[in-house]
Amino acid sequence: MFAVRDIVIFALVAGVLAAAILAAWPWARRHGRFAVAGVTTAVGFIAWNLTLNATDATGFNVDAPIIPLSWADAGSGVLAFVATALVLGLFTERGEPASRVVGAAALAGLVAIIVDLFVL
Repeated sequence: MFAVRDIVIFALVAGVLAAAILAAWPWARRHGRFAVAGVTTAVGFIAWNLTLNATDATGFNVDAPIIPLSWADAGSGVLAFVATALVLGLFTERGEPASRVVGAAALAGLVAIIVDLFVL
C-alpha cells in the first residue's frame, strides 16, 4: 500500500505535530508529557500502517460516503490514542486525573487522523 519510508516519515510528522500541540498545554509541558505523547503518536501511527501493509488491507483505505475518512485514517488515530493513553496512564502519569490523560491521548489521536487523512 505505502512505502515504509513514507509511513515512517509521516509518523514522525504526526509525532512532532502532536508534541507541538500538546506543548501549548501547561499540564503537558510538565515532566515532558508532550514528548511522550509525540513518541507514542509516531509509534501508533507506524504500527497501524505497517500492519495494513503486511496484511495487504487495501479495503481499509476507502473513504466513507459522507465524510472523506477511511478506516485506515481512523485506525492511525485510534492506535495513536491507545498508545498514548496506555503509556501516560499506566507508566508515566499514574497519579494524574484520567481526564487529562485521556484528553492528551485524544489530541494525539486527532493529530494522527488528520495527518493520515491529508498525506497518506
